[in-house]
Amino acid sequence: MTKREAGFTFIELLVAISIMAVMMAVAIVSYSNTNVKARDAKRKTDLESIRAALEICRANYGEYPSSIITNIVCTSGGLPTTTIALNATPVDPTNPKVNHTTYAYNRLTSTTYTLSANLELPADPTAYTLSNP
Repeated sequence: MTKREAGFTFIELLVAISIMAVMMAVAIVSYSNTNVKARDAKRKTDLESIRAALEICRANYGEYPSSIITNIVCTSGGLPTTTIALNATPVDPTNPKVNHTTYAYNRLTSTTYTLSANLELPADPTAYTLSNP
């Protein structure tokens, strides 16, 4: 009889590597889904902060601004203009260095508006929309 040398066989190595590959694939998919959920949550939070600033504008001036660029500028008739600066200008979290945003503000009348953002998660609707009654 020959003495068997210590070590792993080729089959044992293949099984171990296969198990590690499956575990890595699951971890990568889970990590990317977590990032998508975090970016969608930031979009929703940004819309809430814009909504709060719009409500301040309406409370002070009785109407919503006609447009939003980087800050919310509230004007009404002969009253002085007020600028409500947001803590940070909301930009899309996918690529924050490029100032193209997926946020949309649409003033329907002086007392109604809609705010929307495109979401990445397929389980959610394609656009998250806030509106006032």
